[in-house]
Amino acid sequence: MNKIKIPVLISRISKLQRKILNEKLKDFNLEASQGIILFKIKELGESTPKELIEMGIIEKPAISKTLAKLEKLGYIEKIPSLKDARSFSVRLTKNGEMIESCVNDFIEDLNNKFKMILNNNSLKELETLLVFLENESIKK
Repeated sequence: MNKIKIPVLISRISKLQRKILNEKLKDFNLEASQGIILFKIKELGESTPKELIEMGIIEKPAISKTLAKLEKLGYIEKIPSLKDARSFSVRLTKNGEMIESCVNDFIEDLNNKFKMILNNNSLKELETLLVFLENESIKK
């Protein structure tokens, strides 16, 4: 009997979720990771690139290029730091808020579909798994 390996299963779920979001965001010239960044910026109100990296939304090598694209599309604006001329934070523009609203709808739709399959115990187990993986990544 072929047993499913949990890391492979999680990877497949993540890949399929990105595929669904990529398809939905195609009309906005965005990819799933960029949509998730807009979603998190909306949630935080304002965010630094470092905060986005620390949340695990995007890898450090990709942050500058991604934020530049979102700024070029008019979805975010940079706010220079008053303390450090090299630092900045980002916030959504009006267009960015409109796109984020669509991203939020897509995420909420996926969330509702997941909840139709997963019960509360399953959700708690997923949260426990996530915390475990986060703690393991910190140990390195």
